[in-house]
Amino acid sequence: YEVPVLTQVIVKSYEGEKVHGLYEGEGFAYFEGGNTYKGMFSGGLMHGQGTYTWADGVKYEGTFVRNVQMFSGRYTWNDGSIYEGSIKNGVRHGFGFFRSGTCPVSYVGYWCKGKRHGKVS
Repeated sequence: YEVPVLTQVIVKSYEGEKVHGLYEGEGFAYFEGGNTYKGMFSGGLMHGQGTYTWADGVKYEGTFVRNVQMFSGRYTWNDGSIYEGSIKNGVRHGFGFFRSGTCPVSYVGYWCKGKRHGKVS
């Protein structure tokens, strides 16, 4: 399963606080293309805890640093597959758990740049 990347995020509408015209604090953004984000903003960027949902239903819940998924989070795909664990630059990196929603496959272990990096359990 590929982890979706946050490409150009063009905000169509925003509900929440602003400071000096920039998104700040808790808010909700609706992006061009149908993606949404609900969570913390800082200096106009997604920064802190939040939930980003792609138009196709894929969801990321976790930490953002300056518009990038970082540190730890949970991805959920439409078929019920999940990943929970370490994230670096938007991809699975470090220790994490993946479970397929369509077949009896799971993996607990280390990831490197989005790929499993160890033995399958």
